[in-house]
Amino acid sequence: MSVPVLSGLSSLVSRHPFILCDIWGVVHDGASAFLPAVDALSRARREGVSVALVSNSPRRAFQVREQLQALGVGEGAYDTVITSGELTRSYLERDFQGQKFYHLGPQEDRATVEQMDLFEVDHADEADVIVATGLVGRDVDAHVSLLAKAAQNRRPLLCANPDRVVRHEGKMFICAGAVADRYEAMGGPVVWLGKPAPPPYAASRHFFAELAGREVSASEQLIIGDGLATDIAGAAREGIASILIEHGVHHADFLAQGIEPLIKQHLAVPDYRMEFLRW
Repeated sequence: MSVPVLSGLSSLVSRHPFILCDIWGVVHDGASAFLPAVDALSRARREGVSVALVSNSPRRAFQVREQLQALGVGEGAYDTVITSGELTRSYLERDFQGQKFYHLGPQEDRATVEQMDLFEVDHADEADVIVATGLVGRDVDAHVSLLAKAAQNRRPLLCANPDRVVRHEGKMFICAGAVADRYEAMGGPVVWLGKPAPPPYAASRHFFAELAGREVSASEQLIIGDGLATDIAGAAREGIASILIEHGVHHADFLAQGIEPLIKQHLAVPDYRMEFLRW
């Protein structure tokens, strides 16, 4: 299957004045910003395009903005930041006020679950809801016994990071999505709060509509991302055009086998592809 190669973003902005752009793997790699990508988004905004940075980060939006600033990605490159962590927090506050939760994830994700009208418990089987922001350690299999009783009792698990893996400084790390997959396989219900599930796209539509003072159609939007199973699959479900960034989570596979086997594997077809995001 042939996917057109774009030389730059500039050829699309007149048709798609509302951009949803992934962060990790497109704008930075966790250690340094990709300056051509930052330049492309900044130029798009100067052309009147609205940019929502949409991330499967389990952290709150303000934390991601702080990280962007520290990496040299200024606010001139985007209008808003939407994270699955922030969406998870909103879901908890709306549907589980006064109830018990269990946090599954590292200490650095604590802001997502702190200072809410909920009670934290020490064991998953004591909770009304499980909040998965990441792994405890690196072994997905070790989480089976930890979560088995909660799954048996059909306690909902909120997945605050649906990514299965992330590329950080050239290395791959397992994310909460891999644990959520295992929880579903055990019979436990999972609420997916990031891409490719609907919540981040609904949040983006709401933001764009408020900004534009009108409803924004799918045809006016453009999704940019490096994940076939998340960014590109989500774009297809929403009927939004997409650009796949090749130098991201799938980079090694692109080098080894090209794009067609990956498209067949993930059942997700981008409208365009670029090695890096550039203007």
